[in-house]
Amino acid sequence: MTGVRVRAPEAGVRDVRRAWWSLALFPLSFVAAFGVGEGLATLLGHETGSAEEAPVWLMLAAAGPALLVFVAPALLSVFFARRAEQEGNRGGRVPMWTGVGLASAFVLLNVVQGVMVVLLD
Repeated sequence: MTGVRVRAPEAGVRDVRRAWWSLALFPLSFVAAFGVGEGLATLLGHETGSAEEAPVWLMLAAAGPALLVFVAPALLSVFFARRAEQEGNRGGRVPMWTGVGLASAFVLLNVVQGVMVVLLD
């Protein structure tokens, strides 16, 4: 006998909640990303607060990992939203797109700022 898997109405609700709660990690990831970026720049020899501009290679070396730290909550939100959707609950799409939009805007803002620093220097 073949059976059809019937999903309960509350299927995926926990993952939707987790997708929303993962967005609350953005302030923490912002502070952590700032620490990672500044920490890497300092480890690579650039004094924090100095008047001299950082070289492009240093900006890239410090910005890459810092941006990855910042987008971590968006990646968590996507993970939980996809799990909820596999259970038949599409409620995770809103926090997923909110997180992806916020992370994308932050990354774009930082990339544009970096390009402007290089072009105007």
